[in-house]
Order: sequence, then C-alpha cells, then structure tokens
Amino acid sequence: MDSLKETSHEANTTTDTSVSSDLRLAKRMKPTVSPTATTKYKGVVQQQNGHWGAQIYADHKRIWLGTFKSAAEAAAAYDSASIKLRSFDANSHRNFPWSEITVHEPDFQKSHTTEAVLNMIRESSYQQKFSDYLIVRSQMVAIANINIVGSKQRRGGGEASTKCFSCTELFHKELTPSDVGKLNRLVIPKKHAVKHLPFISERDEGETGGAVEDVEVVFYDREMRQWKFRYCYWKSSQSFVFTRGWNGFVKEKNLKEKDVIVFYTCDVPSNFKTLEGQSNKFLMIDVDYFTDKGSVEPKEVNEMVHNVSEREMKTENFFGTKVEEETKSEVSKGGFMLFGVRIQ
Repeated sequence: MDSLKETSHEANTTTDTSVSSDLRLAKRMKPTVSPTATTKYKGVVQQQNGHWGAQIYADHKRIWLGTFKSAAEAAAAYDSASIKLRSFDANSHRNFPWSEITVHEPDFQKSHTTEAVLNMIRESSYQQKFSDYLIVRSQMVAIANINIVGSKQRRGGGEASTKCFSCTELFHKELTPSDVGKLNRLVIPKKHAVKHLPFISERDEGETGGAVEDVEVVFYDREMRQWKFRYCYWKSSQSFVFTRGWNGFVKEKNLKEKDVIVFYTCDVPSNFKTLEGQSNKFLMIDVDYFTDKGSVEPKEVNEMVHNVSEREMKTENFFGTKVEEETKSEVSKGGFMLFGVRIQ
C-alpha cells in the first residue's frame, strides 16, 4: 500500500514537474509579435514604450528616421523620406496617397540636401518648415496670378504690380507641332533668346573644341513649382532651344499645338519672404491654352485669381489655389492636421 502511494506521489510529482517545465518552455517559446506585424504601414515599427519608430532602407542600408507618438506620424515620416531617397519610384513606396498638401513636398525638398531632409525629420522640425514653405508659396501664388493677369491685359511687355512684387512679360510664343512632338525641344526665337535669356555661344562643337555650350535655366509656374530646362544652341538648325526638362513640362501641362507659352521676369522686394532657394528676381513660365474661341487661362487658376482677397493672402492658406471646406474649418479653429499633428 505504501508502495502504491509512493508510486502515485512520484507520478504526480513527475506530472507537475513536466507541466511546470512545459509552461516555462511555452513561455520562453511564446511567439513574439513582429513590430512590423502590428501596423499596416510600411517602415513603421512599434516600440516597447508604446511609441512608434520609422525606418527606411536605401542603398541596402537601414536609415532610422526617429520616434513618433502615433503610427500615422511615423508612416508620414517614411513617406517624406522616400521622396528624397527614392524619387525615381516614390509612388510605389508611399503609405498615404498624394494629397493637396503632400504633392508640394518634392518641390520643398529640392532646396535641401538629403542629409538636411533626414535631419529635419529626426528633429521633428520637418512639419513646421514644410508648413512655413506652404504659407509663403500660397502668398506668392496669389500675388503672382494677380500680376500675371494684369500683365496679360497689357500683352506685349506691360507690367503689373502690387504691394509685394511685380511680374513683367518678356515674350510669348505659340507652340508648333514640333514643339510638342517627339523631338523633346522648344525652339526659342533668336530675337527673344539673345535679349532675355542667358548668353550662350553660337559656335558648334568643332569650333569650341569641346562639348556644345549649354546652361540650365530655372523657371517657376503659377503654382510656384520649379522647372529646370537645358538651354543651348543647335548649329545644325541655327536655333536656340530648351531640351532636357521640356518634355516633362509638356506632359505635365498637357500642351498642344497653338497653346501659347508666356515668359515673365518677377521682382520681389527685399522685405518680402521668398521660397527657400529662390532669389528676389526670378523667371516665370505660364500657359494660355488654345480653344476654338482663342487662348484662355487655366480654369482653376482663373477662379482663384478672381476670388482671392486681401484677408486670404494674409492668413495661413496652406492649400494654394484650392481649399477643402473641411480644411477651412480646421484652419478657423486655429490650425490644421498635417502628418497627424495640429499645425497652429
């Protein structure tokens, strides 16, 4: 009897020990949730303190972008970094679709180095600097459009001005089939090229003993988006042309034969804030689209010009030419949400 009890006790002890061992083993082997599995966002990891980290890989290297209070903020940081690091295919690496705000990020980042952009994201200063950029851009868009309209009413070199800056038309050109065709070039009439654009030699490669001389010219459109064109002289056709960069402008603006390209020079007083990297004197390029009734201005821009007011130019209109009603309400409450953070 004692032997049976002893055997039973040993069995129970063995069972208890086995269960305890299994529990300890199960606890040690309990599958840990992968940080990336807890979020639907690419490049976002959850940390033990409940915050969210953002990281991105470029050139086979892991780049840490910082820690954020929400997964959405971390995801937005990833999107911002991907613009600078993966500009060739940024669309395929975004957590959020492009919006009326974020569509301006590439232009904002153009005036900053990669390291500067990454540092701004890590230091949490990116949002504020980007919102400052949008404020200045919005004001310049409103003023530039008013001045351009005034200048076109005096087509042929007239000047329009406001309290802030003036735009003077340099010249305009009606586009030919070859200007918007597969040649990827815009021919600039010689009389305008030598008068208004940077000087370039009219000698060909054989005469200079090296590469054909060319320069990069920078223009801003109505929406203060920067456009860069390679400007050179073609000896074979004895013409001044825009080459590299022109095809992208044609596609973006959906240009056709008989549309009119207009070039302006704009002067900004020293006491008026310009976009980062933009001087107080800059060039603008604009389009008058051709219809059966003649040339017309872009509809959405035209509406903005006639509806803009003195108050709107002084307030934080972060959306340039178009503001959603919901966003207007947010601004009236003292700010708006940008990357998950309320900007005042």
